[in-house]
Amino acid sequence: MILEKSAKLRLLTVFLFYFTQGIPVGLFFYAIPAWLATNGASTAAIAGVVSASILPWTLKFVVGFVMDRYTYLPMGRRRIWIIGAQFTIVAMLLFAAILSPGPNDIWLLSILGFLANSGTAFQDVSIDGLAVDIMPEDERAKASGIMFGGQILGISATTFAAGQLIAKYGTVAGYLAAAAAVSCILIFGILMKEREGEGRFPWSGGQAHPRNVALQVEAWKPLLVGSFKAMIAPLSLAAMVIFLLRSMPAGMGEAYHPGLATGIGGWSQTDYTNTISSAQFAVGIFALVVGGWAVAKIGAQRAALIMCALVAITALGFGLSREYWDNAALLTAYFWQLEFFVLMLAVAFIPIAMRLCDPRVAATQFTLYMAASNVGRPIGSSIAAATDTMGSPQLMYFTLAGVFAVFVLILIFVRFPTKAPEAEAVIKAADPEVADQPPPVLN
Repeated sequence: MILEKSAKLRLLTVFLFYFTQGIPVGLFFYAIPAWLATNGASTAAIAGVVSASILPWTLKFVVGFVMDRYTYLPMGRRRIWIIGAQFTIVAMLLFAAILSPGPNDIWLLSILGFLANSGTAFQDVSIDGLAVDIMPEDERAKASGIMFGGQILGISATTFAAGQLIAKYGTVAGYLAAAAAVSCILIFGILMKEREGEGRFPWSGGQAHPRNVALQVEAWKPLLVGSFKAMIAPLSLAAMVIFLLRSMPAGMGEAYHPGLATGIGGWSQTDYTNTISSAQFAVGIFALVVGGWAVAKIGAQRAALIMCALVAITALGFGLSREYWDNAALLTAYFWQLEFFVLMLAVAFIPIAMRLCDPRVAATQFTLYMAASNVGRPIGSSIAAATDTMGSPQLMYFTLAGVFAVFVLILIFVRFPTKAPEAEAVIKAADPEVADQPPPVLN
């Protein structure tokens, strides 16, 4: 159970924790919105719950700074945060089951969605930082597919299971089932270790690994300065344009598609959740088995370019076909392709983000990219609510097509790195004496 020693264990760990992230997302971004739509909630009300649930994800950069500055190295650089985040998710889901808000309790649902996803955002930052810290270059493209494959499978499983449980037994059953699933992964997080010699618990007598000691930033000023320098590099700024709006399609879909399916399409709540969960499951399996390999073969930047072009083309086509939105086949096809293109764009861009990271501030820098990528979700939700209120929801899809056309131009003219900086080189540049020390000998 030592990550440093096993590639299979590293990939399994990434999969399990990303699967866990999908549980609160599937619950508050899909199952609960579908339940609200079935019970007559407006698009604006649903968008409010979704936006509140998204908010912690947009504030992850704060978490990244704290995580790079403070940790408990005898348990590993990230593991104490992973365990704490998992525990928080379980506690918030149990709290939601106890309160059991109804479909008119929009504010309470929004608060619960915010709290549950706050724990998930902490967990996301900690596992991202762990992946950047501990995975060699040749594992990163594969890990990218596993990350988002695991997350989308978690979302899919939760959307389907919670949709069925909520329809038959009410929301309490959905919250309790989600809490039970997250608890299982919490146990795994307690059992694993990052590197040899570290302890599983604060009282286990573990020792901080010299590499982590060398990389740890022990003051706010160098952390802030290092992060700022890394983020204002020209390539980093170009990447940020895409990260900021990459998740717009998801935010639009989460706010508008439940009402589109149940209102215009005439679907039931379970028709919608089953369709979304099926699409997510298929796309998740593809990303898990083929996605990372395909991105490595094609090249991360070329794969991202292809996905952006496809999102732009399909969004434009769907916006132009408004008179056919009551057609079940058209809705199903659009929901499926949206899940595929958006996920594969994320899979393609994760290796690029990792390669841009300075190992000394990896959690902060990578988190800034990931936090930026979640800003598009509430923007997309707001655009969905505004265009629906105007009576012109097709404008939402035209806007989406235009934004992704700009992404295509960026990916054509900007060349992103193909290799990440080595941690050892960074350490040696900062402190040659530390870098030249031999590895520890364990008796």
